[in-house]
Amino acid sequence: MMKKIIQLGILICFFGCSESIKELEARIEEQAKKNGVEISASEIKKNAIYLDAWSKKDFYQDAIDEFLEQDIENFPKNIQVLFTGSSSIRFWESLEEDMKPLRVLNRGFGGAHISHVNFHFDEVVKRYYPEAIVFFCGTNDVTALKTPKETVNDFEIFREKVRNNLPDVHIFVIGIKPSPARVYLEKEEMEYNTLISNLADEDELLTFIDIWDEMLTEDGDRIAELFIEDGLHINEKGYKIWTKLVRENLATIFNL
Repeated sequence: MMKKIIQLGILICFFGCSESIKELEARIEEQAKKNGVEISASEIKKNAIYLDAWSKKDFYQDAIDEFLEQDIENFPKNIQVLFTGSSSIRFWESLEEDMKPLRVLNRGFGGAHISHVNFHFDEVVKRYYPEAIVFFCGTNDVTALKTPKETVNDFEIFREKVRNNLPDVHIFVIGIKPSPARVYLEKEEMEYNTLISNLADEDELLTFIDIWDEMLTEDGDRIAELFIEDGLHINEKGYKIWTKLVRENLATIFNL
């Protein structure tokens, strides 16, 4: 028992003294004040510790290992379009059917940040040598209290990796969606979308796919019926909208 108490004390001391934890605590406190939410010091620290762990580059190593094991059994060949990013890609179970006749591969994982995709770039992107990439990520970054600019900076690292390793590959970026569960982040999410759209305006091999307005009512409200119960992940109706918009954009470089 004493050993466990000592270990706990060491952990608390470590996290309490960590600069990254302190910075996250400050950001959590600031976000709570902005949203009029009261949160205790212990809750702030607990959330900061989790966010710090979530931001570690190898947080999703287990998921990547599963991909590598699948590749050993049956390596995907002649992939035309690689889909990668976070859980909204991972949960796109009808992707192959939705994108026919294109040969596609789904390499979305976990609740990935863009930095996770960058860290695992060789394993989830480069090794398949796709003709095009569809990318959806960034919403978790903003949720983890990265600023839109910090998040876009991470995307620019991703774009640079593509340019250096797959120089002629076109990147299609699906913008952040208007999830009912993240109304409190609307300003940050729309800023991210705008920054990515601006990058696309200057890069002929980068296309921004704006899904925001298509997922709103005529009055500008978020459509809960497009999402599952968590108000975060889209359902079959939501993916129908994504399918339409993604196919329209892919048709600019593929015969569909």
